[in-house]
Amino acid sequence: MISTLKNLITLAEKGEFALRIPLNDFIDQMKRLEQELEHKVLKTRSENNISLTDFAKNFIPYAKKCLRILEDGIYSSSDENNYEMDQHLTIGIARDSMTTWAINCIKNFNKMHPGLRLSVIADDNVTPRMINNSTIIFWCVEGDLPGFNKIWYIEYKYGLYASESYLQKYGEPALSTMKNHKVIAYSGKDNNASLSNWHLTGEYNLPPLKPSIFSQSRDLIVKMASEGLGIGAICERQDVYYGYPLLRRVLKFVDGPVLRSYFMIRNGINEQVHCNVALFDQLFKLYFKSQNIEICYCK
Repeated sequence: MISTLKNLITLAEKGEFALRIPLNDFIDQMKRLEQELEHKVLKTRSENNISLTDFAKNFIPYAKKCLRILEDGIYSSSDENNYEMDQHLTIGIARDSMTTWAINCIKNFNKMHPGLRLSVIADDNVTPRMINNSTIIFWCVEGDLPGFNKIWYIEYKYGLYASESYLQKYGEPALSTMKNHKVIAYSGKDNNASLSNWHLTGEYNLPPLKPSIFSQSRDLIVKMASEGLGIGAICERQDVYYGYPLLRRVLKFVDGPVLRSYFMIRNGINEQVHCNVALFDQLFKLYFKSQNIEICYCK
């Protein structure tokens, strides 16, 4: 059933088979699906012209939902320590966020609600596993994330930062001298890579800059800047987000991009799970408010 649904969805969206199976095998899969659904799925079945019926096209959103439920069941059932799903939360979050400020929220939640089982999926990208298995996702995303509702967000306002030791050694940077300074750049590959390197593009009132140091971790960029290795493109309140208070903003008239991290909840969760989410939501918001970080609610 899983491979059948994957092939149907991929054919509808990309015009190809997800699992690269022979045409005859694919048609056999669709025939069995037609028997189960009691509706035609394939309109044409020639090798060069395979198309879906209107019913199949309308069925795709439900096929995705079925596939997600099946994969959730497999993922949960494979855990050697079985648990009640109503007493379980899975959080999807960026790796850098998890290893810095978010760990405090996780620790406090675990202390206050020890009866709830908490899983964390930390990654550099929003992966299919994260989307399929998370109850809550906290991530910087521009558009909507299918299957999730955006509830609130915090903002990361970026500028250029350096340590006092760097400034004492190399002097206060100016636009005319920026090309002579050591610049730190992000070398990771994810959806926000270009935004992380906004200071290299020749925009934001800056000349195009050539970095001398690269890092695959945003957290490490902040640490290297705090150690006096160069000037980094870092968000304000880095003492809260990353734990390095010894940085000073330079070229204060240069405002970088503003990123938003959204607190997103999966659609269709039951009442008990929603109550569990509310507990985590409340603790998350209390943490940010204690750090004087504004929480903005989505309309």
